[in-house]
Order: sequence, then structure tokens, then C-alpha cells
Amino acid sequence: MRIAIVSDIHANLAAFEAVIAHARSMRFDSMICLGDVVGYGPDPLECVDLVRSTCEWSLLGNHDFAALYEPTNFNPVARNAAFWTRGRVFGATTPAEIEQWVAELDARRAAGEIDASDFARRTAMMRDPKSRVDFLFSISPRHVMLDRYICVHGSPTRPVNEYLFPTDAEQNPHRIERSFRMLSLPAVNGMPQRVSALVGHTHVPGFFLEDREFSDTKPAAAGASLTAARGRSDVAVEWVGVPVDSSGWTPSEDEMPRGMRFILNPGSVGQPRDRDPRASYAILDTGGGAIGGASVGASVGASIGAGAGDGSQDTFTFHRVEYDIARTQKKLSDLRQAGADLDPWLAERLQLGQ
Repeated sequence: MRIAIVSDIHANLAAFEAVIAHARSMRFDSMICLGDVVGYGPDPLECVDLVRSTCEWSLLGNHDFAALYEPTNFNPVARNAAFWTRGRVFGATTPAEIEQWVAELDARRAAGEIDASDFARRTAMMRDPKSRVDFLFSISPRHVMLDRYICVHGSPTRPVNEYLFPTDAEQNPHRIERSFRMLSLPAVNGMPQRVSALVGHTHVPGFFLEDREFSDTKPAAAGASLTAARGRSDVAVEWVGVPVDSSGWTPSEDEMPRGMRFILNPGSVGQPRDRDPRASYAILDTGGGAIGGASVGASVGASIGAGAGDGSQDTFTFHRVEYDIARTQKKLSDLRQAGADLDPWLAERLQLGQ
């Protein structure tokens, strides 16, 4: 099975559509979303509908929470965008606006950009705004996938709001340790099941590795954080980032050794912050082998005993996808000129990957 993993779409329809098209070229079987469908971007309604029609499930991100309930610890730019998004989600959608959306989708269907089934699903959702709100209120902050991945938006410790930055491996290793301690499922035959995690929120693709063999009498590997020296545990953590300028990267077994747990971030679809403006997502292949007809490299272990039912090991491939950034920037500019309280920086940062 090939599962496309997206996160932090942030109401950027152009980016999300490009990622879906790319994932389809990779022949994915299902898609999941780790949260922040909305916030910052110009297309919250369209992106929520596209998640509903494309993803098996989605999680509650902090910007989704802000739009539904209240912004928490937001800066003024994010807070203003959250209130604007809330107005779009709960505000009245006029028949003229709906018909304009339908006409735009119909033109894209005629141009071959979307197929007839996509057109039918998305137009039906556009005409039913209540079901959109019901969907947003139904999404959860946590999901267990395949009995071996705890999926959250922020961190296993604080699923909605906590950031796990790459620099935390060195500067705040206790934060990563806390998260690894949360990664277990109820006991099976008296033995708790240690699992790995999939997270979003930081908009930076890569993964943290945990080495359970580390102790205060055994030196850590180069680059690992000597967290045991602080007397907290025997865990060393390390951040492994996606290589710069890669379009598709699968970690080797040396980079992601079998038997080591990890916390993996697929990066952001709609607002990357690793200075690469291309949309980011990942594909999990639970059978090893091939993705999209091409070899995906060495097998990697998801966690202790985390192989698929047939004994093969899970593999992850990180993808970067070009999209029409100018299309999203123009929408933001047009909305701002029409009175929306959306800061110019929200458009500028897309080009910079910040």
C-alpha cells in the first residue's frame, strides 16, 4: 500500500492540487492529512472540500483550531488571517459565488486539469457549506495508523500546538525525548508496543531518530544530542533533514536504520519554511518495493516490529513539487485589495520558502 502524507496545506489550493497530481503520478492508494488545512492562504473553503474528497482522514491543526475556536499564541499576522478564515468558513456563501466556483471548475474540467468525478464531488461539496463545517468540527487531534504510527499535527506530547524544530535535537533535546516517551500503544501480550510518529507543524521535512542503545557509558553517534548527561534518560536524538534541492529522496538504511524509532515530518504543502518554495509531501510504501514504477531504495524500519504483515519493511520517500506560486500570490493580493486583513508577507514568503 502507498499512502501519501500531506500536512500544512494552509489554504493554498494551487499547491495542494499540484501535490495531488504528483501523488497520482506515483500511484498512491490513499492520502492522509496531518492538519492545518486552513490558515494564511486564500482558499480555505476549496482546500477543506478537496481534503474531504481526497483524504482518508485529516487531523486538527492549530490553524484549524484557530478558525473554529480561537487563535492561541498567534502573532498578529497569523491571528488576523485566522479571523478572516473564520469569516469565510462560517460566513454566508452567495449563490453567485458558488456558481462562479462551479464555472471555474467546469473550465478546468474541459481543459483536462480535473476529471469528471473530481468535478462532480467538488461541486456537490461547494453547494453544501454545512457539511464542510460539520467536517471541520469532526476532525481529531490524534490518529493511530497501521497500528504502528501515532499521527498528530504538533507533537506526541502536545498534539495541536507544540513545535518540534530540527534545532531541538541539539538545543532542546528534552522536548524530543518527551515526545519519544509518548510513543507507545497499549500492551500486547504484556509487552507495550513501541511505535513511531508522523507530525507536521514546523513546515520542514525530515525526521528525528531515537537510539535506545545509547547510555551514559556509551558515546553517542556524531551529531547526536547527549541528553543522558542531563540525567533524564538513556536516549540520544538526531535530526536528519531532506537533502537540499532533492525532488524525491528516500533515506537509506544507514540514514534510517531498522529498529530505530523516528518522528517524521513530511514538510508543508502550502507554506514551506526550509527556504525551498516547492510544495512538500511524503509517500509511505508499506510493502517496500517500488513507488510509481521506480525503485525507492533501501528498506527502512518504522520501529521495532513495525514491518508490514508480510514481513517487509516500510519505506518513506520525500517529494518536492513545483506549483504556480503566482496564482496564490495574486489571489492574496486581490483579497487584500478587496479589504481582507491578510498581510502582504503571506504572499511574499511563498516565493522565498520561509
